Amino acid sequence: MPFFAVLTGDIVKSRKLPKGEIENVIELVKKTFADAQKKILGTKIYFQIYRGDSFQAVISKPELALIIALMLRTRLRSFVPRTKSRKNIMSKKTVSYAYSDARIAIGIGKIENLKKRNILESQGEAFVLSGHLFENIDKKNDRLAIKTIWNDINKELQVETKLADAIISRWTPKTAEAVYLYFTVNKNQSMIARKLQISQPALHKRLVKNGHIKSIELFTERFSELILNPKL
Repeated sequence: MPFFAVLTGDIVKSRKLPKGEIENVIELVKKTFADAQKKILGTKIYFQIYRGDSFQAVISKPELALIIALMLRTRLRSFVPRTKSRKNIMSKKTVSYAYSDARIAIGIGKIENLKKRNILESQGEAFVLSGHLFENIDKKNDRLAIKTIWNDINKELQVETKLADAIISRWTPKTAEAVYLYFTVNKNQSMIARKLQISQPALHKRLVKNGHIKSIELFTERFSELILNPKL
């Protein structure tokens, strides 16, 4: 029986978003899953939005679950409400502030009964791990947590996740936007710079100096290695 990843998450401080903006944020979540399905996974992502600001998704290639979780967080951290001026928010004169973010728990294990039309009714250890982990995430400090069926891997990932979360939580909207494109535009910095209409040195600053993209990339690569070869 193959392993799956289950992502359980919600929008952080959704009630503090400007009036009427939660719908736009949820639409970003949907678009991000669509991007991940097309550009990263290559297979169907089954997901469901519930309680207005929460979501759950099933990833059939668990080694890619971390990248998809990071895509969700970067997409949300780059979100600018329509009631605000994107030009001002993205300008150097403005104090950097992420209007949105997600708290995500990744559970990796087997799924005995996948209800594709209503995944909230599905059963399996991946759902149990993700659900229990999500309930116990420190709501004030943590935004990302991972738990697998392998205890040794869990110990390593706990340390790496804490370090990565400390980096990600400092990303400004500009940095998050650049990192999102890095994951979805084949890491071609020339293309990303053109898309953002900035110079390559400016993009390098966003990705490397501010985003610590090499550290994040090492984390995603190590995660994939561990999930594909849990006996390493």
